[in-house]
Amino acid sequence: MTNTCKILLIEDDQDQINMYRFKFEKEGFVLISARNGGEGITAARSEKPDIILLDLILVNESGVEVLKKLKSDDVTRDIPVIMLTNLAKKEMKLQSERLGAVDFIVKTQITPSDLVRRVNQELG
Repeated sequence: MTNTCKILLIEDDQDQINMYRFKFEKEGFVLISARNGGEGITAARSEKPDIILLDLILVNESGVEVLKKLKSDDVTRDIPVIMLTNLAKKEMKLQSERLGAVDFIVKTQITPSDLVRRVNQELG
């Protein structure tokens, strides 16, 4: 099955980027990556991805701050955002959902294949 959906992954860990790139591209997605919040916002505005996977912990600012910026921007506000994290904290999940994230996934509790399924479900 060929998939022309474009995913933006905002993640500062290159190993994570490589792992997700391999899995999503194998499934036919186009994966764009950004290593920090500023790059991510710029890429979201220029590439207009179908969905954004946003790490909660980034080097220069938190994923929550990036999410706030994405949701307050007319160009990016309607792009679904899935938060990815290794922090299974209920308050972070609630805050992300309040700000407009469509899902909150703990990386250690999901396989890359399961993440592909979740993205496909979100994109319908």
